Formats: sequence, C-alpha cells, structure tokens
Amino acid sequence: MAADVAVRSVAESQLRDRVAAEAAVPSASTTARIESFPFLARLLTSGTVARIQLSAADITVERLTFARVALDIHEVTFERERLLSERKVVLSSLKRGTAVAEVTQDELSERLGVGVTLEAGRARVRVAGQTVTATASVSDNTLRLSVAGLSVPSLRIPQLPLVPCVADAEILPGRVRLTCSIDEVPAGLVGRPLDEVKL
Repeated sequence: MAADVAVRSVAESQLRDRVAAEAAVPSASTTARIESFPFLARLLTSGTVARIQLSAADITVERLTFARVALDIHEVTFERERLLSERKVVLSSLKRGTAVAEVTQDELSERLGVGVTLEAGRARVRVAGQTVTATASVSDNTLRLSVAGLSVPSLRIPQLPLVPCVADAEILPGRVRLTCSIDEVPAGLVGRPLDEVKL
C-alpha cells in the first residue's frame, strides 16, 4: 500500500509540473489526479491506469484569459519501465478523453465589447441598447453568440495548452465551457519525459 501511494504521488507530481510547463503557469495553479486502484498492480500487468484528470487555472493565450483548461482522459498507457526504473512519467496513448476550456462572462464581455451574462443554458447580450437572449456555438475554433436580427462580434479561440481542439460550447452560470473529444495524448504531453520539457 505504501509503495502504491508513493509511486502514484511521484506520477501526479510530475504530471502537475508538466501541465505547469505546458500552460506557462505556476505549479500551484495546476492539479493532477490519477484514479486507478491498485495503481502499481494495474501498471505492472497492463501498463495502463483507469483515469487521469489534469487542469490548470487562469491561463492567458493571445490576450484571452481562460479560467480553466482541463483534460479528463481514460485508459491511459504509461511507459511503465520509465516510471518504475527512472521515476519519469511518459504518457504514450489513451482510449478516450475530453478536453475542456472555460471562459468567464466578464472575459467575454471585455473581449467582445458587449455586455454578456451567462446563465445555465442561455446567454443574454446587451447590444444596440437592448438585452436579448443569445445562443452559443463553436465552429472553426471560433465562438459565436448568435442573436436573431442583430450582429454580435465573434471570438476566435487560440491554440491552447492541453486542449487540441474545441468543438462544442455549453453555457454555464457565469462561464462558457468549450469541449472536444480526443483519442490521442495532446502533443504537449505525448511521450516526453519531464526533463525534456522546456521550462
């Protein structure tokens, strides 16, 4: 049990540091959680863990600040020999996962130049002296708030650390959540030991 916890802790610590390096934020702004019990036994027999959740807070890319970016990945394959003999985490593949980026209503208001209020399932936009209901959609890495008969600026989503794509938009209270499904480890994390990541 003690060895299981110790090796898992090493792996989570390295993943947090790698997320911090990739997102250019302090390690304190990142989280990494491995869900797989027993961790060592599964790693030794299959080289996989059931689930890894990674996140980073307050990431700014091209002057757009994201409250959170995250990965929730399942059936993740480690290079187990590197982890066990060198204590280095190398993620080589995954079965499925979800990438997430969240932007607050205040950030949207500032970047779009119009007042935006986000509630569960709907957006309200202050435009042309009116407050109207808008729908949110994503295409071609661009977030659009659409209002019938009125023009609302769109927002291009830059390439993000940990989030290789954005395909869907969900409106939550105070923020919009951008997501996409993935089946490969994002480029910033794939097959690179920690000491090869540029800090």
